[in-house]
Amino acid sequence: MSALAEQIAEAIRSHQPLPAFPKGLSLTDGYDIQLEVATLVAPNGFAGIKAGITSEKLQAIFGIDHALLGRLYRHGQLKTGAIIPLIKTQLIECEIGIIVDNEGQPVSAGLALEFAFAAFLSPSDATAPNLTAGNVAADKFLTGVQHPWRKSYDDIIIRLYRNDALINEAPITESLGGPANAVTWIVQEAKRFNFEIPDNTLLMTGACGQVLPALPGSYRADYGDLGEINFTISE
Repeated sequence: MSALAEQIAEAIRSHQPLPAFPKGLSLTDGYDIQLEVATLVAPNGFAGIKAGITSEKLQAIFGIDHALLGRLYRHGQLKTGAIIPLIKTQLIECEIGIIVDNEGQPVSAGLALEFAFAAFLSPSDATAPNLTAGNVAADKFLTGVQHPWRKSYDDIIIRLYRNDALINEAPITESLGGPANAVTWIVQEAKRFNFEIPDNTLLMTGACGQVLPALPGSYRADYGDLGEINFTISE
């Protein structure tokens, strides 16, 4: 393992800013480092693949015209009722979790939320290759019940409440054009950068609606006929 990968992994484990990066890393460099980093952070393996930086606004900030992929740590998976310690600058994203087989074909889908964390020592380090090397802010994620795959999800609106107040509302199609398009793009990009896709791989599609600060409170996510899920962020 490279010294840089070890430094990044330690920053991720301790929720500290990522270390200074060498200049000129390519996106391919970023994905190579990411595999080293994720293996150090999650020796028990990965639950799946996440898409990040899926909005045009965020892509413009990072100077790219596409999303990025990260690896979901198996130990980072949470279930409904989870109590999550408050971490400064952590973010909440409402997403869709899709289970695929080893050929990348969708089997089922369900609600999912991501609790992302990334911080840079310097604004000049906030580049797409560096964010990729840091595993695209992967940390914890929460999943609900999976439902058999269906052709269309156009009718589903995601709503997130904090202390019973609505704080996010968005159609399920907002990220990567909806679940079907998201699967196609994630699987193609994963193959391009040599991600493994075993049976029962979880794909997370990126944020639908706002990316929100993780503030203390009681939360409820309502995904219509895909169900609801509850969690608490404690001080």
